[in-house]
Amino acid sequence: MASWSDLSTDALGRIVGFLSLPDLHRFSVVCRNWRWVVKHVKCSPAEQLPWLMMGEDTSTKKRNFYSLTENRHYYIDVPELHDQHWIDSSFGWLFIIDRELVPRLFNPLTRECYELPLLPKFQEETLRKRFTKAILSLDPSKTCDFTVLVLYHTNFAKVAFWRPGESARTCVPDRNHIVDAIFFRGNFYLAGGDNLCMISDLGSNPTVELVMPLFSSGTRYLVYFMGELLLVERHIKFLGDKHDRHCKWHMVTERFTVDKLNLQERSSSECNKIGDYAIFLGTRCSGYVVDSQLFPGCKRNSIYFTDLVLKLHPDVYGCDDLGIYDFTTDTIEPYYPPEIFHPFSEPPTWLTPTINRLLN
Repeated sequence: MASWSDLSTDALGRIVGFLSLPDLHRFSVVCRNWRWVVKHVKCSPAEQLPWLMMGEDTSTKKRNFYSLTENRHYYIDVPELHDQHWIDSSFGWLFIIDRELVPRLFNPLTRECYELPLLPKFQEETLRKRFTKAILSLDPSKTCDFTVLVLYHTNFAKVAFWRPGESARTCVPDRNHIVDAIFFRGNFYLAGGDNLCMISDLGSNPTVELVMPLFSSGTRYLVYFMGELLLVERHIKFLGDKHDRHCKWHMVTERFTVDKLNLQERSSSECNKIGDYAIFLGTRCSGYVVDSQLFPGCKRNSIYFTDLVLKLHPDVYGCDDLGIYDFTTDTIEPYYPPEIFHPFSEPPTWLTPTINRLLN
């Protein structure tokens, strides 16, 4: 009878396709042959729910990851994230900036890294206010033909992009206000204060074209959903007296509304139900959609969300605006204890654990 360690590469590759990321790691330590398959064969683990990435343990510097699927914490030492500022998460990659203000694109699970061209110099304490989003056109784990788009602010909203092999970033003409961006059907779209624009040329002289007006007033997200482009609006309420400077008031989420955008007709229609799907939204991460039927315990027709903004007072720790918004009942329920201890500069964020192979 053949030994399990002698299974063919094809058979092992098929098995890997059914494994979650934690099980993939466990699989890789069974024997040398199995680890070789995980490291060298392109075999993505099965689709899974995003992880919640939290701060470092102050004593060990290990990064805390929470798996919704397993309802379990993983403390992983990622030296490349020590003393780093993360700005955004896209396809499981982080846009990070070190204390020398050098930007990088980094995958915390495989530790792959891309050095990015230098951005304008800001004071370290204002980085999170200056940089609002960084998104990817495609997954760098699967292709080298991707583009990084970065949104930041000086006196005006700035948009810059970079592609592998280029030595400098390319800047897009200044915009008055940008709240979100997405790569959709081969183009980057920007949601401004009252309109949706498209970057029509990613060459040396990019231009921005008006696509359609937007009619909403809250915090907005652009989300790719089943071949359609959604505009998700987050409605908030204030707790405490914001006019009392001694009162530690803050904002919490009250509900969400969704509109489907028709780019051809330049119109939108209400779409306040998403069926068997769930959307994951965070402080600075691209909206991620999953089929709840694939994950027992995942709530259908709902939005999982994390804190909207950083704490408004540096002496306040914890996180009190995480929850699941249910479109059916128009209610919010927790998916995690209401107080998460984290440094003032690091609110939790969703991270999609998608990789092609382990590198170490």
